[in-house]
Amino acid sequence: MFRPQSAHWFRLLVAREDLPQTLALLTTQQGIELDTQADHSPLLSDETAEYLAAFQQLARQFHAYWPATPLPDSAKKLPFPNNPQQVLEEALEALEKWHLEAAPVIQRLDEERAWRSDLILYEALARRLAAQPRSSSLELALLRTEGDWLTAALFVLPEPLESLPPQINPILYPVPGEGDHFLIAVGTKEDMRILAEGVATAKGRPLPIPHWSEGAAQTALPEIKQRVENSTEKLERLQQALAVIHRRHRIPHHLQAVAHLQWFFAAIERVQTGPWLVHVAGWTDEADEAKINQGLQQNQVCALLDLSATPPTAEPPIILANPWWVKPFELFARLLGIPGRHEVDPSPLLLLVAPLLFGYMFGDVGQGAVLALVGWLLRGQLAGSWLLITGGISASFFGLLFGSLFCREDLLPALWLHPTHHPLPVLAVPVLLGMLLLLTGLILDGISHYWRGQLRSWWLRESAILLLYVGLLLGILHPAGWMLAVAALGWFIVGNRLAGDAPLALLGHLAHLLETGMQLGVNTLSFARVGAFALAHAGLSQAVVTLADLPQNAFFGFLILLFGNLLILLLEGLVVSVQTTRLILFEFFVRFLRGEGRLFRPLKPPPGWLFQS
Repeated sequence: MFRPQSAHWFRLLVAREDLPQTLALLTTQQGIELDTQADHSPLLSDETAEYLAAFQQLARQFHAYWPATPLPDSAKKLPFPNNPQQVLEEALEALEKWHLEAAPVIQRLDEERAWRSDLILYEALARRLAAQPRSSSLELALLRTEGDWLTAALFVLPEPLESLPPQINPILYPVPGEGDHFLIAVGTKEDMRILAEGVATAKGRPLPIPHWSEGAAQTALPEIKQRVENSTEKLERLQQALAVIHRRHRIPHHLQAVAHLQWFFAAIERVQTGPWLVHVAGWTDEADEAKINQGLQQNQVCALLDLSATPPTAEPPIILANPWWVKPFELFARLLGIPGRHEVDPSPLLLLVAPLLFGYMFGDVGQGAVLALVGWLLRGQLAGSWLLITGGISASFFGLLFGSLFCREDLLPALWLHPTHHPLPVLAVPVLLGMLLLLTGLILDGISHYWRGQLRSWWLRESAILLLYVGLLLGILHPAGWMLAVAALGWFIVGNRLAGDAPLALLGHLAHLLETGMQLGVNTLSFARVGAFALAHAGLSQAVVTLADLPQNAFFGFLILLFGNLLILLLEGLVVSVQTTRLILFEFFVRFLRGEGRLFRPLKPPPGWLFQS
């Protein structure tokens, strides 16, 4: 769990016609990452590429009208097509026939959608006019009458028009409201032309004044509503007619086949091909060669996979082998890069460290429970929900130790202490935790050197830093620690000489030792910020409670307490998350993590349908 694993190099020999189905099987049964070689010849012929480009052109034009619902499971399990050119040719032929029959329906559908959109705007305008006494008797239809000199216009804008061009002076009647803003204007034809240009600049547009809306706004509303309902029913009939055309030309089937081909050609841009056989190489996370070949044989594909030695020039991608409850904490290591195969993966340690740091700074039973509940409710939508759950549980635990429940310290007894009453212990405990973390980081660096086969070098050069740090920490409690620190300094000089360094090089090593020692001291004291944020959280909680106790009305006091807790959840939740991440990355990880690995990026399985997003 602590040591990352390297992906396994594989070579695949497969019959040319079985290549698409073989790749689909491999991506659904285990992870594979393909390796492309410079001497590969293209698998996609020029003619097939032309068919694919023609299909993509149709997709850009008409994909909004193609079916976007998934196929049945039985259709998803169909084998891959063996002849890409034939599949694309049949799909294009079917789509051309579909276009000839569907084009009139699509045109009517677009027109009806635009008409219904205008109707909805007319309804909103009529409601606003009817709600204002001075405009409730206005008849929009009368505005369509044009004279020799004056004319009227109706505009709709996302925001009110801020200013007018200086050369015009029309009569304006704005109709504001939530959402779209309407503007009724009366003026000369030249005024209306210039005003229309200004409205277009403000991302608005003219709205035709209806001739069918008779009477005042309140009188016209029922007719507008009826027209909206009629338009909605007409849209449904047109969409049903379009669905019938889809089924008649088997559009879902052709889109499914083309989706598989698009996935296939995106997965393999270049492979070594021959008249009958294709050679593919890459990486897989499955170490059992027999298991993979058995799966291929059960699906009756002509393919053979061989797990062979990694080529000397190839860099294996890294797989972090962690259980599901540790995987969310891989996020921290990925921020600095993937650990190499000879580096320690710190993710299992962070399952304990990250929640402890977060919970200590955010110690409150009620607020922690809210965070955990939010994480649980969003576990299917939020990638970091497990981090939120563990952080919330830890915050509730420290809330019990601090006796804090939704900012109040008079409802629960503190199992340890109240932070504002005893600030020094609150500051000291995180520093002790920081010492343990830094010691752990130095030890993990030694383990990484051991995995690289460089344990002797670490022992002669770097181990003295660990002993010196331990000696200085113990020296605070007992004089024997200073003796250990002096011995560590002597061992540092002797170890570098035994490693073969010249006497002048020792000066550079001593400068490195001084710099590292100062960094360790600063890193240790940096953990005091955990206690400082715990005190700040407690102080802010007390301020909220004090404000909530000021009003004589209990209801207003409850509202202040409620919004104060929400403010702390949002503001301090963000700040504490940033501080936790910073301490882990720049105080703990820098001791041992270099991020030398390359992430394993397996191919995604083929899509079940084309336009699924």
